[in-house]
Amino acid sequence: MLKDAILSGQLKEHVGEKVTIRGWLHTLRAVSANLAFLIVRDRQGLMQVVIEDPEEIKKLDGCLLGTILTATGAVAQMAKWKFLFEIQKGSVDVLRKIVHPSPIDISKDTINADGETIHDNKEIVLRHPRYMKIFKVAAIAEKNMRKFFDENDFTQINSPKLIWFPTEGGAEVFEVQYFDRKVYLAQSPQFYKQMMVPVFERVYEIGRAYRAEKSNTSRHMSEILMLDMEMGFIDSFEDIIDITDRFVKSTIEWTWSEAGELLTQLWTTKPLLADKTPRITFKELHELMKKETGEDYTKLPDLTWAEEKFICEYSAKNRNSDLVFVTEFPWHDAKFYHHQNEKNPEVTDRADLLFRGVEIITLTQREVNYDKMVTQITAQGLDPNNPGLKHYLDAFKYGMPNEGGFGFGVARFVQKLIWLENVKDAELFPRDVNRVTP
Repeated sequence: MLKDAILSGQLKEHVGEKVTIRGWLHTLRAVSANLAFLIVRDRQGLMQVVIEDPEEIKKLDGCLLGTILTATGAVAQMAKWKFLFEIQKGSVDVLRKIVHPSPIDISKDTINADGETIHDNKEIVLRHPRYMKIFKVAAIAEKNMRKFFDENDFTQINSPKLIWFPTEGGAEVFEVQYFDRKVYLAQSPQFYKQMMVPVFERVYEIGRAYRAEKSNTSRHMSEILMLDMEMGFIDSFEDIIDITDRFVKSTIEWTWSEAGELLTQLWTTKPLLADKTPRITFKELHELMKKETGEDYTKLPDLTWAEEKFICEYSAKNRNSDLVFVTEFPWHDAKFYHHQNEKNPEVTDRADLLFRGVEIITLTQREVNYDKMVTQITAQGLDPNNPGLKHYLDAFKYGMPNEGGFGFGVARFVQKLIWLENVKDAELFPRDVNRVTP
């Protein structure tokens, strides 16, 4: 019988037919001994079953949220109702009766709880239709990210997450006791994706990265899902900007095309995409921010959250684009693997792509000259003979073409695609300064 069960999304194909559905009890409303309405949840959504047999209704006595059951009845089309299709004259078979009250109520349209309570009960919260839709959209978006790179002849790689040398440097790194030595959780696959350019020329990876930032904000997590890309044989930094722009726009368009109904149900709006994504230099943004708001960030080496928010709102209003590139970041704050701009040595060939108020991608052209790499590493107080750098530098010593790439925060992208308030809401089980469960 169960093999013949249909899903909630298939009811419209079986109007007038007798069908069987299966799932979890979402709500039960017994109007009388002869009439009950139950909402059943399956992996595609919710469906209503109307029961008019007292004996069938009795089977549900004491059944609480999450009870696993099957229901059989005739599919009917409903006019002007929350459920366009329902199952009438239903009968039920309780497969597993749940008698423990749920710690959080997911039966309403919205969950009436604060963020911490929601994350404390995420194993239950994720069953709510809204959260199901969020992570269905996230899965579709990730599939389309892979589609873009597969169609552009990139090879997917998987790099180690236990590393000898912190790729991004700084104090924001997790140390791990690895047998008789200290190693680190990878902050990014930076070294490895570059080492793979002389192998495949074009590579990408979707994997976990770890940042020991002591920031418990709506923008930060300690464990993040990153998409990293690296591409060889570029003519200039413009090649990296171009493929970044095409990647993000394609992902948005394809995801909206495939998941448009879900996104509409999540009350979001399609992003504004201009034919040519607007650009502004780092210096110009500082000056515009000061002119428009009076806030002066000209002495800072990187963008502030206020500037990211400001320029995205400005771009949407004045350039009809929810995306904006910020270019020409100062060279004195560059990573040792960044490429110094040849026309203007005061800046690096780096850009940030901002989306609806937040940076989602940092993209750069890389320095590939071995001797200059050694000089830049030394200038930052690092040892080029460090065992964690040796193999990385060998990749340049033995033949590296001009190349560049980016790092892309997947959860931040999903957050802004759906207009979620907190990036943690775009992560199944978020990790931050205070949370390592569930």
